[in-house]
Order: sequence, then C-alpha cells, then structure tokens
Amino acid sequence: MEFRENFDNHVKSLEKFSNMNFNEEQTKMALIVPFIKMLGYDVYNPLEVIPEFICDIGEKKGEKVDYAISINGTIELLIETKPMSDLLINHDVQLTRYFNVTNAKVGILTNGVIYKFFTDLDEKNRLDSKPFLEVNMLSITDSQILELRKFHKKNFDVDVILSSAEILKYSNGIKKYLKKQLDDIDDDFVKLLMKEVYDKKITQNRLEEFRDIVSMSFRAFINENIRKKLENALEQNKEQEKSEIEDIPEVPGSGIITTEDEKEAFYIVKSILGKAVNINDITYKDTKSYFGVLYQNNTRKWICRIIFNENDLTVVFPNAEEKRGEEKIRIETLQNLYDLEEKLLNVVNMYLEKIEN
Repeated sequence: MEFRENFDNHVKSLEKFSNMNFNEEQTKMALIVPFIKMLGYDVYNPLEVIPEFICDIGEKKGEKVDYAISINGTIELLIETKPMSDLLINHDVQLTRYFNVTNAKVGILTNGVIYKFFTDLDEKNRLDSKPFLEVNMLSITDSQILELRKFHKKNFDVDVILSSAEILKYSNGIKKYLKKQLDDIDDDFVKLLMKEVYDKKITQNRLEEFRDIVSMSFRAFINENIRKKLENALEQNKEQEKSEIEDIPEVPGSGIITTEDEKEAFYIVKSILGKAVNINDITYKDTKSYFGVLYQNNTRKWICRIIFNENDLTVVFPNAEEKRGEEKIRIETLQNLYDLEEKLLNVVNMYLEKIEN
C-alpha cells in the first residue's frame, strides 16, 4: 500500500510539470530523483544512489552515467537521464557503453516521463537494442505498476527481474505490433492472412480490397472474443455461486434475503476481478443496509459495498488515500459496474500490495 501511495503522489507531481520544458538538470531534480526515492532508495546516501558514476571505458577516462544504484555494495542499476522533452532515440548506445564496464544487469534510459528498461537478453554482457519494459508514467497500466514494484529496494531480486524480462520484451513487442495493425494495417500483415484464405495470385488491387476486409475481421475477432470471455466468466461464476449459496445454511430470523439483483451485482464484480485474482477469493456479505463484496472473505478487506435504493444504486469504495474515508459513486443500472472496472481492480491491488509488503 505504501508503494502505491508513493507512486500515486509521484504521478500527481509529474502531472503538474507535464507542460514544462525542463532541461536535463531540472528533469533530474524535479522528476528522476523523486522517482528513485519512490522506489525506496536513499537519494541522500551517496553510497546507495551514486550521481555521476564514473565508468572508464578503455582509453576514455572519466565517462559518467547519471546515476548508479548500489544494493548491498553491488552496482545493480544504471540510470541515464535526458531532458524532459527528449524523445529518447539512439541514446541506448551511450547506455550500452556504461553497461559493458559494470556488473549492473539493468540499464534505465529516461526523460522523467518515459522509462525504458534494458538488459542483455540477446547477447550476454551486451545491452539489448530494444527495452524489455517501457512505461509512460502519465499513462501507465496496472500491470506495468506491478512490474515497477520489482525494482523497489525491498523487492529487488535481479534473478526475478531477468526471468520475467524475456517474456515482457517479446510479449510487449507482439502487442505493440498488433496494436499498430489495428491502427494502420500494413501490406505484410494483409498478405500473411490472404495466404491463408485466398488461393489466387495476390495483385495490388486485390491487396487493397482485402485491406478493409482484414481490418474489419481483425477488430470483429477481438471484440467477439472479449464478449465470449466475459459471458463464459459470468456463466461460470453463476454456477459456482449457485453451488456456494446452496451450501450456506439459512440464518433463521435474520431478515436478510439476498435478492436476484444483488446476486447479479456479485457475478459482475466477480467476473471483473477474475482478471487479477482467483475468483474463489471473491466473496460477499449481505447486510440490511448494504450488499458487500469481500476479498478472501475478510470484512476488513471489503472491495465495494452496493446500496440498493428504490430510485438509484450507490457503489461505495474504500478510499486508499484517506484511510477511513469512502468514495461513493451513483450508477443507474448494474451494467454500469463494468464502467468501474479500474476502481475495483485498484482496491484488489491495494490488498495484494499489503500482503506482499
């Protein structure tokens, strides 16, 4: 939880500076030093966070990388910084030189907003030309935040990082390629699919005709699969919940009846959270005043509370920033719960972070 709070505070500060045009030194002080601090390193300890770390390269003496981070006396991370407006193109060559003369297994290239993480997957002791992880702090995803947590001082384990680096590198590359095809499909991708379904000679005219067909089919395929996965997850949850409910003995005189609407709300929330945790860990508690969804059947780990009124629905979330606070959101129908996916996942991630910390 502490990491997520520090991360959110860092992003808020970053958003304030998003329209600035900082030079390199301003970028370091306003963006990068706070980032290093957020990862749990003592920026005031020159034995842990070493600015202007000297990397002598052959006959070149006095070559310096902007920051080196030492953990238990070993240089583990190298950070090369650029001005906030820099596009971070071709600077990995410079980082490669530093990487080759230290024991560090991870090099980071950043302008304070975008962070590129490199290692030596392709050739041992030689920095890869492409990063295994790239994040934009202003549009970061939950899965990327979980990857960043691995670089926190408390969690840092170079073997763990390297074991996931290869999967990240290639999966990110594939996703980036497929996203590019969704945005602007290219000839090679069209030809690849045409060879599977079109037996005649591929002419330029037919290629252009197929471009629209491929684009339309690609999008339809993705949308249909997402819909089917949601429907299957919902159906599985209904069957499991039906079994669970049948196994729960009635409490005489409690006056509490779980309605069909409450059950449907539970199915929806459960299907959403199944992306992040085991669905068996999502349970509920029905009370006279609200219907609560819990994590690991723990009332202290409530994910949301849904209040069913005659004219509207209110969804209540625990407020991570205000330890005892709550956030209330009014919705019109239960289907609007899907619009709250990010908030639901954030709450679960908060509890996961507590467990890991």
